[in-house]
Amino acid sequence: MRILHLSSLYPPHIVGGCERSVEHLAEEQVAMGHTVGSASIERQAEPRVERNGVSVYRLDHHNDFWLEDWPQHNAQQRRMQKLKQQWNFEIERQFEKVLDEFRPDILNSHSLVDVTTLVWRAAHRRGIPVVHTLCDYDLMCGNAAMFRNGAPCDHIHLGCRLVNFSKKFTQRYVDAVASVGTDILSIHVSHGLFQHIPEQLRRVIFYSSTVPGGDPVERRRMDRSGRPMTFGYIGRINTEKGVGTMIDAFKMIGPGNWRCLIAGKAMDDSVERFTAQAGDLPIEFIGWATPKNFFEQIDVLICPSYWAEPSPRAIYEAYQMGVPVIGAASGGIPELIGDQEWLFKPGSASQLADRIRGVLGKSRAELPTEAEFGGIIERSSSRHVGENYLRLYDDVLDRKRSGSQAH
Repeated sequence: MRILHLSSLYPPHIVGGCERSVEHLAEEQVAMGHTVGSASIERQAEPRVERNGVSVYRLDHHNDFWLEDWPQHNAQQRRMQKLKQQWNFEIERQFEKVLDEFRPDILNSHSLVDVTTLVWRAAHRRGIPVVHTLCDYDLMCGNAAMFRNGAPCDHIHLGCRLVNFSKKFTQRYVDAVASVGTDILSIHVSHGLFQHIPEQLRRVIFYSSTVPGGDPVERRRMDRSGRPMTFGYIGRINTEKGVGTMIDAFKMIGPGNWRCLIAGKAMDDSVERFTAQAGDLPIEFIGWATPKNFFEQIDVLICPSYWAEPSPRAIYEAYQMGVPVIGAASGGIPELIGDQEWLFKPGSASQLADRIRGVLGKSRAELPTEAEFGGIIERSSSRHVGENYLRLYDDVLDRKRSGSQAH
């Protein structure tokens, strides 16, 4: 099969978990014997290259400004870019050339932040079925997070309806949906998206995830005697990810035999603000870290997302390293954690503090291990996810062939 993936970014350019997941999926499909390509936007177009067996196309974004430069622009400029982006015919024309060169049997789009959904129309005109993977709220929300003024959104605001107006029409070119979580899929359908797609072609397929070089058994064998119980956070550092809530929870606990490592970067001044908020507590901002090295240093991961995060990659990686997770009961997090004793109300520092105290009352030997996370680990393995996508592609192609024969 010839499979073309499309996403805003593709490694080595990484802003969030989506880019890494697209890379994992594309490379797994190469390993399974398929011909795979990936298209994404870039500051300037670049020649096609081969990256680990994947044909990578990088297109000029043709927006007013590059997506990583958003913090440098005011709200009016951002809204105008989003409004104009819906009719970015230059991206559509560039993508048409990729389609004609690569000639895919199927197009699998992913996060399309700053990419016009006219790309779906370009595929449809060529008779190429489209599978879209839901991993954010960009089709409904101007900031792709449904988070505004420091709190989650409970409805679609008028401004978001305007900047996403055309997507109500272009979404009809999508033939199937793969969602990284049950919650985000139901939210999209409840707001009128993808209702034309048969229910059997709307499926939940977890992210594929690996921790290169990581070994949970070796991690447990490391000598941690004398070390305080170590909590950790890894990801983007901002308000909606709940970093402030986590720091407030530790402030309620106060100094003790614990520490917290915060890994990741911010696109604004969040690190400085949160460092000041942490004060003299044993909370350390360590910057960028590889998953292997990070999870070898901690005992428990905290995933405090205040926004309805669809399916945090950090949870998959923690489980693969045998690290339990305390998480906010928001978005797709409860689907991955399950146990109510490890969940807390989003934004509630007091409930999170209670969960942290529960961990501090245990020994390391009493904490859950990867044996208790087996179901999630299996469903997020590269091979399992790759096979699930191939089954979905096959079903979409079969339906297309059946429809053609009927006519």
